Amino acid sequence: MLGLLGIAGVAFASEGNVQPAAPVKFDQKPALQFSQSVVGQRVGDYTLLDRSGQPVRLASYRGKPLLVSFIYTGCSEVCPVTTRFLAKAVKYMQDALGADSFQVLTVGFNAPWDTPLAMRDFASRQNIKLPHWEFLSADAVTMQNFTRDLGFSYAYSVTGFDHISQLTLIDQEGKVYRQVYGDNFELPQMGEPLKKLVGNVQTQYPGWEGLSNRIRLFCTVYDPKTGAYTTDYSFFVSMFISVVMIYALAAWLIREWRRVLRRKPPNASEAV
Repeated sequence: MLGLLGIAGVAFASEGNVQPAAPVKFDQKPALQFSQSVVGQRVGDYTLLDRSGQPVRLASYRGKPLLVSFIYTGCSEVCPVTTRFLAKAVKYMQDALGADSFQVLTVGFNAPWDTPLAMRDFASRQNIKLPHWEFLSADAVTMQNFTRDLGFSYAYSVTGFDHISQLTLIDQEGKVYRQVYGDNFELPQMGEPLKKLVGNVQTQYPGWEGLSNRIRLFCTVYDPKTGAYTTDYSFFVSMFISVVMIYALAAWLIREWRRVLRRKPPNASEAV
């Protein structure tokens, strides 16, 4: 059985592994307040495991924006749907900003059942093959601390878990920058803050590279007709045409003014 409740852009899921613990009522209001309370705070440098069972330090992801989503592999509907939707959004933003401009983590919070093998199987079932996207797991203590840092809360239910569908944006310094809620959302909810974070990194490059990145990001805009971000240089093209026209008009006025001066008859004193 699947329960899905959307309130103010928040989705709650209940499905999957049954835990050996008493069910706990999940209260959405304090969960959202807790989620928002961590914005601006630095995330600890935890060590998790990738799909091959190799240790991965969170600090290794600093220097670029990072997107983090939480799932549990026993979920058969909400978590897969949320992940597949996120894959579409990530693909759109990789096309717009560059595949290596940001990184993505999907983390299994149901320790110890969400093992590296389970995460690898989950990624395979969702057909996630995008670059710079890893699926991680950890021991129970590490996961408890990590989810706390990111403001993610969940509760056991009779069928699995109740939890917020939450996407956390972390800046290049490792601080929580924005929370995006729901198993689906309008692309600009993720795209606009992500574009700003990418800009904070790429516009700091020296010389022409930084300037060209600034222009490209300025011209990367959301097109509601296609539902994707596109690069539109029409502003700079129009500005260039306007400058050329103003220069041509100024040159014509100066030329005409000089011609009038040359044709002006001498005054009376000059005639004498």
